[in-house]
Amino acid sequence: MKAAKRTSSDPKAEKTTREVTALDSQAELLLEQRLYKRVLNSYSNHLEKRKRRTRMWRSAAIWIGTVMLTGGGIWGTISFHNKGASEKPVVQVFSSMNSSKRICLADSTVVVLRPHSTLQISADYDRIERNVMLEGNAFFEVKKDKEKPFIVHSKHLETTVLGTRFSVNSPIDDGDHSVFLEEGKVRIQIDGEQHLLAPNERIVYHAAIKKREITKLSDVNIDMQTGSLTLDGVDFATLRLCLADYYGISLESLSTKASRVRYKVTLKPQMSVTDIAALISTISARRTTINQQTITVK
Repeated sequence: MKAAKRTSSDPKAEKTTREVTALDSQAELLLEQRLYKRVLNSYSNHLEKRKRRTRMWRSAAIWIGTVMLTGGGIWGTISFHNKGASEKPVVQVFSSMNSSKRICLADSTVVVLRPHSTLQISADYDRIERNVMLEGNAFFEVKKDKEKPFIVHSKHLETTVLGTRFSVNSPIDDGDHSVFLEEGKVRIQIDGEQHLLAPNERIVYHAAIKKREITKLSDVNIDMQTGSLTLDGVDFATLRLCLADYYGISLESLSTKASRVRYKVTLKPQMSVTDIAALISTISARRTTINQQTITVK
């Protein structure tokens, strides 16, 4: 005998049972979309927070780095200037390829810088000492000062004077280095040895063979205003030496007649090798040829 089927006597229970019904497919899809959107929004908010934190730390790192770099740059600049302050600043004066330059120094010393030459002068010149450095060729008319000798430093020679007129030739290509004294006295130091020059004497140092020689030149005058060199009836040997010092020109002779001629001529800074060859040809009445910086009298 089967038991009778029991029915609920609670109306609330019956109502609850009726409300919890299975979702259909459309409602289930809509719920799934809402949950996915909520999760996506939550993840997006999380990423945005991470990005803000990253930007904040990156900005902080850039700011710190900039401060460090700026501080380092300031320190480097200060160190550089402090280092530079311990060294004597130097003024460099250049002459062009085709003209001389006349310079008046703080002590009224006059320098005529020959073409394609360089003179270095310390910024404190004449305060304690009078030192200059020469590369090339220059004439000097030095203001006399017994307390502060005037010193010209060049590649192989050191020329010390008190007050005089002289020229120094210190070629860039390391050829023959020379000093010619017009008046007064100078002391030349070469490889630790000292030599004294008298007026109209010229000392030449042959760098290639490390030998020196002193010769007597006469009737040679320097115009400190124009940088011109006046030869008042000099012989061929003196003309050769002057051309070598003044222009870097080699002079050769294949004629005995040209060697016996006395040369009275004024050599100006801007004269070319062609001009000089023509002048020698006129004075010697001989034909001349030119090969680069060499003039040959035939």
